[in-house]
Amino acid sequence: MIMVKIESPVNKYIDTYINNYVKPFRNFIPSKYIVNIGGLAGFIVADDHDVPFLLNKLQAYGFDVTISKGQDTIDEIQVEYTIEENGKNELFEYRIENLISTIYLSSKTGMSIVGILVMQIISLIICKSKTIYKAIIIDLDDTVWKGTLAEDGINTIKQNLRSNEAYPFIAFMRFIQVMAKELGLYVAICSRNDSETVLSAIDKLNEKEFPLKGQIDCIVANYNDKSKNIKAIAKQLSILTNACVFVDDNQLVRDEVRQNLPEVFVPDWDNHEELVTLLVTCCVFDRFELSLKSRNRKRLYAILQQEREKNYLPQLFVKVRNDINNVEAFRLYAKSNQFKFTDKKEFYNGCKSLIFEIYRDNGENLGICSAVTYMEDGKNVHVLNWSISCRYFEIGLEEYILLYIITLSEKRAITFTFNNTGYNGKTVSLIEKYKNNFIKNKDGNLIFLTNVQSISDIRLNTNLKEYCNK
Repeated sequence: MIMVKIESPVNKYIDTYINNYVKPFRNFIPSKYIVNIGGLAGFIVADDHDVPFLLNKLQAYGFDVTISKGQDTIDEIQVEYTIEENGKNELFEYRIENLISTIYLSSKTGMSIVGILVMQIISLIICKSKTIYKAIIIDLDDTVWKGTLAEDGINTIKQNLRSNEAYPFIAFMRFIQVMAKELGLYVAICSRNDSETVLSAIDKLNEKEFPLKGQIDCIVANYNDKSKNIKAIAKQLSILTNACVFVDDNQLVRDEVRQNLPEVFVPDWDNHEELVTLLVTCCVFDRFELSLKSRNRKRLYAILQQEREKNYLPQLFVKVRNDINNVEAFRLYAKSNQFKFTDKKEFYNGCKSLIFEIYRDNGENLGICSAVTYMEDGKNVHVLNWSISCRYFEIGLEEYILLYIITLSEKRAITFTFNNTGYNGKTVSLIEKYKNNFIKNKDGNLIFLTNVQSISDIRLNTNLKEYCNK
């Protein structure tokens, strides 16, 4: 068992990992995690000060990590952890996908392989509850290409991207390209340039010169503060600013964003190799598992976004199913912020959950869009929580589920548990939209009043239909 309290100089990668990955996680999940990593103790060398330092830092943020001896095979690491709040215990086997790349990462960062593996394992545990970073927002000038577009012009930029000096810029763009494709990561441009100039420049570049061509989900180019533009990008992507990573070569710009948007991860870097190493080592975009749904996230978002912009949405259908043991619902609550009625995690025995899925007319499943957890008796239906995935705003889903809850109640009283988290602005907007229906009672809950007129008004705001297997 390894638990040595020792102070050492802070490795900048550990510092960045703790401050920008582990610490923000506590804004969503306060529970203490007790973690045992088996089979690694034999690989810790006597003068490795980074590992004890990392363990102490993790403990300060609610991860009580021990490293024990086992078979000590680095390709088969047993991980067991318990969430202290609910006593939930999980076990998984961690396998190194590429030992050579891990060794290389160790050489680049000055950290031991054990330290890197501990960071990766903890990041996977975090990912099971909350995927923090969903978008990377990047500058253009001297970040994805050498030179200044406004001063040098697109012809010079093209020449630079074809020269030997272009390698780090091209390599960085290809890194982002793979992240976007494999992880469903959103890519946005935030540039201090004229918008038409930027659009024209990207149009004149080919995919060899600009590998991100066709991968960009949002472009904001103007002369506003970049913190303001990041807010606009997050709104357009239907995510919160705390889900964004911002990359810019200018230290003053980075400081401005940190000052005004401290929740955004803004890495410090001097060269592109250091930047990529930082993003990889600090597990910024780690995912516990890669599914077809996660890989399709960008495609689904792009389709819905285009249809919204055209003020046209095709006929969509909603399928409702029971969530046995509330597993999927609780997972969605952990990942949702903008539309969630409460961040309380205490639910009662006997509660039920419903999962809502969106389908196209052709039968294509667009994924889980919402969850509702409730209790009922002969007189009341009490909604304990209700969340909607950010990808499915502005399609009439809120009204469809309200109507479903009204039908479920069978004329019984309906109440909602609600608390303003500071993040759930979409929920507040819905309550304000139907303020004549949501009435606060003496317990602080919301009573939902229904009548023929209100039901008619709600129905007018959705064209979603019930999904029927064909």
